[in-house]
Amino acid sequence: MKLNEIRTFVTVAEAQSVQEAGNRLGLTQSAVSRLIQRLEAELGVTLFDRQTKPLALTRDGEVALAHARRILGAATDFSDAFAGSAEPKGLLRLGVAHVLTALAAGCPLDDLRAGFPGLTVRIHSDWSAPLIEQLRAGALDGAVVLLGEGQTPPDDLPSRLLSREEVSVVASAERAAAGPGSLAAMNAVGWVLQPDGCKYRNALGLALAPLGLRPNVTVEAYDQTLLASLVARGVGFGLAPMRLIAPVEAAAPLQPVDLPGFNLTVTVWLVRARVVGRIGPVFDRLEDSLGRHLTARTAGLHSAAE
Repeated sequence: MKLNEIRTFVTVAEAQSVQEAGNRLGLTQSAVSRLIQRLEAELGVTLFDRQTKPLALTRDGEVALAHARRILGAATDFSDAFAGSAEPKGLLRLGVAHVLTALAAGCPLDDLRAGFPGLTVRIHSDWSAPLIEQLRAGALDGAVVLLGEGQTPPDDLPSRLLSREEVSVVASAERAAAGPGSLAAMNAVGWVLQPDGCKYRNALGLALAPLGLRPNVTVEAYDQTLLASLVARGVGFGLAPMRLIAPVEAAAPLQPVDLPGFNLTVTVWLVRARVVGRIGPVFDRLEDSLGRHLTARTAGLHSAAE
């Protein structure tokens, strides 16, 4: 059976007249009759008592009418779900690089929830490279990732550069006041970093290699607030892009330390799946919100590494 047969049946039932139904549908009376006859043949029932005026439904016709209205309603919902003007609804699977989780899950998440009340946002945190692979595999709809200076997302994925951030050595106020010292001296104190896979940790290893040293990591953890609190307590030095760091409540202030010869810049990207369909406006709003909140960032510290 076809939707035009079902739609014609509902129109005839509501108009109680084949002629009036034809007027409403822009069809001839004979065309309406043929569509009803085809539907009756497919269902194997008689839908109308043709001996009555106005036209009346049979018992089978009354049952069919309820189902037909549900079918047409579902078809309309299906069409509206992909209409350009339809409000994005359903699940948004958003990947976020570890160091950016606090940023994305703050005001930008609130902005999405306020702007798209029918949307459910599921945030998945991981390293940037696996997030991009999950995007390409269709497991994510979009991702906010961190790349090294000069790196870009794959050409086959739509992406926008949100910001460039310089990574600083950070320390407790007491250690910062004592002066930076040398990289070797800092390494002797130790570092509070994320596990292997962290871009900052990799850069630190490259900087230490000419000295014949490897990073002396005293504590490693994924939890950004924990890392920040450990650096604030003087457990070791950390690495962080200052604008990506959110304030940590009740924590001692962290200070950037100028370390000659150590230069590291990272870039923040919003990357989308190849096809985003009706949730495209969600990414437009997310891009705007992330940009505004990156610009408004203060120098408080929330994490020590990506």
